[in-house]
Amino acid sequence: MAALFALALWVAARLGVFRVWGEVPLAGALVRLPDTFAGVDHPFHAARAETLRRALADGHLLRWVDHHQGGYPVEFYPLGVAWLEVGLWALLLGALPLVVVHKLAVGLIFLLPGLAFVLMARRDGWPLGVALTATTAHVVVAGGWEHGGYTELVQWGLVTNVAASVALLFVLFWLTAYLEQGRSLYAAGATLAASVAMMTNPRSVVALGVVGVGVWLADVTRRGGGTDARAVPVRRLAAVGALTVLLAAPQIVSLMRFSGLYDFVRYEAYGGAGDYLRSAVQAVSWPVFALAVGGAAACWTAPDRPVTRAAAMCLPLYAATTLLFATQPEAANLVPQLEATRLMPFQRLLTIFLAATALRRGLAWAAARIGKGGTPLADVAQVLAVALLLVGFVAPAGGAAPEPARPPTPARGLYPVVDTVAPAHADLRAAVEAADAAAAPGTALLVLGTGLSWHQQLWAPLWTERPLFYDDWLWYWQPLHAGTPGYDFANGHSYPDEARALQPTYLASHGIGAVAVTGDAQAAAGAAPALRPVRSGVYDVYAVREPTSIVTFGGVNAVSIESGGHRITANGGGDGGEALIRRNWYPRWRATVDGEGVPVTRTRDGYMSVPVPDGAVRIELRYAVDGVDWLARAGSVLGASAVAVLLVADGRRRWRGGGPRAAAAGDRL
Repeated sequence: MAALFALALWVAARLGVFRVWGEVPLAGALVRLPDTFAGVDHPFHAARAETLRRALADGHLLRWVDHHQGGYPVEFYPLGVAWLEVGLWALLLGALPLVVVHKLAVGLIFLLPGLAFVLMARRDGWPLGVALTATTAHVVVAGGWEHGGYTELVQWGLVTNVAASVALLFVLFWLTAYLEQGRSLYAAGATLAASVAMMTNPRSVVALGVVGVGVWLADVTRRGGGTDARAVPVRRLAAVGALTVLLAAPQIVSLMRFSGLYDFVRYEAYGGAGDYLRSAVQAVSWPVFALAVGGAAACWTAPDRPVTRAAAMCLPLYAATTLLFATQPEAANLVPQLEATRLMPFQRLLTIFLAATALRRGLAWAAARIGKGGTPLADVAQVLAVALLLVGFVAPAGGAAPEPARPPTPARGLYPVVDTVAPAHADLRAAVEAADAAAAPGTALLVLGTGLSWHQQLWAPLWTERPLFYDDWLWYWQPLHAGTPGYDFANGHSYPDEARALQPTYLASHGIGAVAVTGDAQAAAGAAPALRPVRSGVYDVYAVREPTSIVTFGGVNAVSIESGGHRITANGGGDGGEALIRRNWYPRWRATVDGEGVPVTRTRDGYMSVPVPDGAVRIELRYAVDGVDWLARAGSVLGASAVAVLLVADGRRRWRGGGPRAAAAGDRL
């Protein structure tokens, strides 16, 4: 156990989780910046956590993210990891900036499989060397950007996909234990872990189904016996499933009602079974993959190791399911918001654990053949295997962070990654603050280009509460956007010519009041007659000379606008007709004009309009909660109450009966 703690501390240090602040030069002075991961998707996730924190501080749950690309409903991009980050921030009493807590959360997600491996090994009677080997392989074999390891989580920042796969590993452990023993503590653990997976990444429903079937098959084949022996696990499985649905009801119900409005663009796919197999090997390396195949086959000779047996049953089922989604369009269309490549992280964790058990079996067999001191000799050999993993797969400390790359994957893990302690990051903050000050009230900001890794634009919500637009339209959900000429939602949501976003027509279409721009479009911004220069730097800032507000009354700018995420109000007037609200339409929006309800119409570009009379009027749009939402919330409360009852019951049985065996014997769920 000491070796596992030492490994975790060393990995945390290599990730830089103990670095909180850094200084960079900007405009002749040193600027102090919070130190966090800055590559690829990290800005999106860190900004969402801060958005959630601000919403809670304002006294409401975050249900609509107002600042990103015209706004989106949170159920399309659930807040599971954002809740984790806000929770960690609260536990630390707000002592650290939330973006630094984001780095802590990523480090925690990266190391949590080690805890799952410990629980799985102890449950099955494996030496802790198995958990140490599996944890070491997980943290040092980097894998590629879709494999769930260091590259996907730490460099690319695909946090929600990896976090959900880690939760699934705990589902496997607790569900196996519950089906075996019937203890209510394990039912509660499986339910909570499954709910976390669902509310972090709803696509986890595919893996949850496989885990349920795999654990059940492993249990009934181990038990043997008649109909009753098969019925008990089914009842227990159904109980966990029902409680999971109740706990995650707000997320599930919302998706069932509105998922037809989510137009998902699949960026990645397997080219066939061969491509999938290559990816499966790249995710863990050839030695680990070969050991896992042997471990999965050998587990059937050891029915006394139920978790290992369940993992070995789940692995081929999961691989077959992935291939089904990857090669059969009919299956893929059942989950239209799924890329089959995103299923690999959980498979990777199963593979690594089974490889570690296979290694232990092989070492124990070899030590026994040698003669005396078999078990100690196997322990020494396993420690040597861990050392070889560290030597063979860990990149040297220091050096420059590589740019994100698709396969072939980096051969060595724990390599440096881009962080926010960089002049380009300090300059973006200064640019956004300058643009916020220069833009007319009631207008949005446009951020073009990136000066630091990919998607740097998406840090902007940290420094302004205005609506924001970007030339980078990743994580968008509806195709009715008035983009620049040549824009095509289906081709990846980005603009083919970002300089065209500086033309008056585009700026007016989206209510842009100021622009921060870097890269190729800087020259076009300097020559644009519609823009007035404000500052220069890595990001140049321009104010729009004749801005259009995000709400207009028959073409006349609003007198005043307040936008607070779930509520938009505007005062103004004109000759009547239609008021245009340049925020994304969604069925939950309700509108009133001078206190009277009016219909909300979806415009051709996906925005909203409402009818208004002539003269001065006040419009209010509210993101509504209806009876179905309250029913789903009630279901969640009911599910949480049931889980609490399970935990209390287990504790009381342990207290009265003298231990876990008595608790298990008294459980009848």
